Amino acid sequence: MTTSLDTLFDLSLARTQLARDVDHPLSAHGISLADLAILRELRREPAQKLRRSELAQRLGITPSGIARQVAPLERIGLVARESHDRDARLALVVLTDTGAQIVDEALQTAEAAADRALAARWSDTERERLSKLLARARG
Repeated sequence: MTTSLDTLFDLSLARTQLARDVDHPLSAHGISLADLAILRELRREPAQKLRRSELAQRLGITPSGIARQVAPLERIGLVARESHDRDARLALVVLTDTGAQIVDEALQTAEAAADRALAARWSDTERERLSKLLARARG
C-alpha cells in the first residue's frame, strides 16, 4: 500500500528529475531553472519589476532564498535593484534589457525541454490530469 509519505517522496523525486532534464539545456543560456523562474515572473509583469517579498511568495520560497538567488542574476546584469517609490526599505527587483532577451530565448528552450521530459514519463492524458492536480496546489 502506498502511503501519503511515499507519494510525497515520489513527487519530490519526480520534481528533481524533471528539473534536471530542463536545467541541462538551459545552461546554454547561462541560467538555471531556478533563475528562469525568477526572470519569468519579472517578464510577466507590465513594469517588469517586483518586490523581493512578492517574488518569494509567487515562487514559494523564503525572502532570504530570493535574495540569494537574485544576487548572481544582478552580478551578471540580468536584473537590477531599484528603490521603491514610497518606501526606501523595499527594494524592487527589475528585469534588465539583457535579462528580457535571455528570458525570452530561454523560455523557448525550457518549454521544449519540459515537453520532452514530461512526454518521456507520462501520456498526454496523464499530463493533462497532472496539470489539473498541480494547479490546485497553486490555489
